[in-house]
Formats: sequence, structure tokens, C-alpha cells
Amino acid sequence: MTTAQASCSQLLDVSIGSPVRALMEGVGGVGLWLQYLVLQSLLRTRLATSTGADCDSFVNDFGMTRLPGTPATGLVTFTSFMASEQSAVVPPGVIVRTVGGISFVVTQDQSLPTWSASAGGYVREAGVTTLSVPVSCQVAGAVGNVSVGAICLMGTAVSGLDTVTNTAPFLNGSDQETDSQLRARFPLWLAAKASASRAAVGNAIANVQTDLSYSLRDGLDAAGVARSGYFTAVVNDGSGVPSDQLLSNVYEVIDSVRALGVSFGVQAPQVLTVDVSMDVVVPSSVSVQQAASAIQSVVSKDIAAMTVGAGYPYSRLSYLAYAGAGISVTSVLNVRLNGGQADIPANGNQALVVGSIQINVTQG
Repeated sequence: MTTAQASCSQLLDVSIGSPVRALMEGVGGVGLWLQYLVLQSLLRTRLATSTGADCDSFVNDFGMTRLPGTPATGLVTFTSFMASEQSAVVPPGVIVRTVGGISFVVTQDQSLPTWSASAGGYVREAGVTTLSVPVSCQVAGAVGNVSVGAICLMGTAVSGLDTVTNTAPFLNGSDQETDSQLRARFPLWLAAKASASRAAVGNAIANVQTDLSYSLRDGLDAAGVARSGYFTAVVNDGSGVPSDQLLSNVYEVIDSVRALGVSFGVQAPQVLTVDVSMDVVVPSSVSVQQAASAIQSVVSKDIAAMTVGAGYPYSRLSYLAYAGAGISVTSVLNVRLNGGQADIPANGNQALVVGSIQINVTQG
């Protein structure tokens, strides 16, 4: 407007309140509005630029849906201070909690030796001090992934039991599939529709729930023996001990996409517990407790993120201590991986599970 007024000062009047200025501003406003509509249409008609509900509606047109979150599961251990005086029964539905208010509910697993159908729960015999039972977080998602000892409160009182704790971290809870994860899975989902291939089997497994890790061992049976026309799917949900129901679900989806005449099996992985220890020196300005907690957390998460069949490099531990924990570290000494200084080799049917993570921190 300023340029037009300067060029034709006697022919055009674009001062504030003039008809010409009002007309030019009106046309410009409509143009910007139309540009906005075009941009919004482009964002919603391409999966690469869609977000949230628009991502869902795009993939729903092809019969695909976003995967929901899964609750964290694991074992908690109840302890009695007077075990010799009475027995105790823990029925499904008993609630235990963390200090932060995250609740877990006891679930039924008839394969455990402590389960009693007649008692309707898990039985601690008189004279036995502890009782371990399976629990599941009441809220789906990574919020249920808690560290060792985080579960320490009994939400439901149980006669004959006094305390509760989790002796191992919970790491298999997963959040709802994100937009980026959904976009990454969409091409695989489409490709898997073409044939009964490795991609089809992998996509079928990935569609069961979020954060499933798997290994497809082509030409090998469950014992690792060569067998033509056969493959074995080794599946892990992050716990190292996936439930029978999960394995059954995986079997059903693979059966729906396998090639005619091809046989297969589905099994849980062989668990390899990973123990780590190291001595870490930090500056005097860094809290010893904070440093130990940060390094322990990043190492635990990194080990838990390994897929089925993967090994673990020894050198990665020092890297995580220096660069992965987000704290200032002066030196890292005496690093041990399962008591040694060598890599854990890859194995087609093993799953790495976090064991003892001992971080000895000193200031210097």
C-alpha cells in the first residue's frame, strides 16, 4: 500500500479509512484465508504431514489401526514377619502401589506352583517367608515401568503378609503408538499384503501390540535343529517371559499369513541376565547419588531395548557412562559385563534381561 501510494499519490488514496485501502485489505485477507485452507487440505491428505486423528483416519481407510499401549507386568514379592504362625492367600485383584501412586493388580497365572484353584489364589504355606506373584499395571503405558523396589505399598491388606516389593525392574510397559511409529509401520503393513514373506510375518507380529521384539529363525525348529519348510518365531515383550496368551496371539496372526505348506512354531526367548558393574569418578560439583541413579537408569534402559537375538557390546557401557547419562564424568574404571570384559555374542533366540547394575561413584 505504501508503494502504491508513493507511486500514484494523486490518483490513489490508500490512507486509513479510504475505500481503496478497505478493498485491498479485504482481497488480501481472503487470499490468506484461501491459502490457509489449501495448506490444511494438503496436511490432511498426506500421511507424512498428518497428525493425531488425521493419521488415524488416513490409515483406517486401508484397514489399519493405531496400536494401543500395553501395561507393564512383572513379579512382586510379599514377605511375612511371622511366617511360621500362619499361611496366607493372595487372590487375583489384590492391589499394590508405588509411593508415587502407580497401582498394580495381582493377576492369575495357573502355571505358577504357588497357585491353588481350591484356595482361589496364590498360597504361602506356613513357615515360608516370601511369596512371589504376577502383577499388571492398572494403567497402560510406560508409566508402569518402575525401578527395583519402587513397588512398596500394599493397597489391599492381606492377612499373613506384611510388606511387598519388586526385586526386578518392570520394563515391558509401552505407550500408545506415536504418529511417527504409525507412519513407519504403514509401508510395511502394505508390503505385507502382497505375499507370505518375512515382511508379512514380521508385520503380523508387530500388529499384536506395541514394543514387541522378535526373531525369525528360518529353517530351524524350536531346538535349533535344521528343518526344511519350517521357521521359528522367538517373541519377547520386554519381560523375557511373555505370557502364554501373548504367544498364542502371535501364533494366530502368523498362521493367517504363512505360506501354504510351511510349518512354524512360536516360543519365548531364552533369558540371559545381564549384570553390570563399574567404578565412576565425577567432579565434586556432581552429586554421587544423582550420578549413580542416572547411569544405572540409562544402562538398564539400553539393555532392555535390545531386540531378541541381539548381543551386547562391552565398549558401549563406558560410552553410556560418559555420554548417555547427561552428567559430567571424569573417568570410568573397572567396567565388567557379566563379570568379564568381553562382548555378549548374538544368539538367535536369546533375550537380554537387566540384572544387577552396580555403579560405584566417587568424587575426585
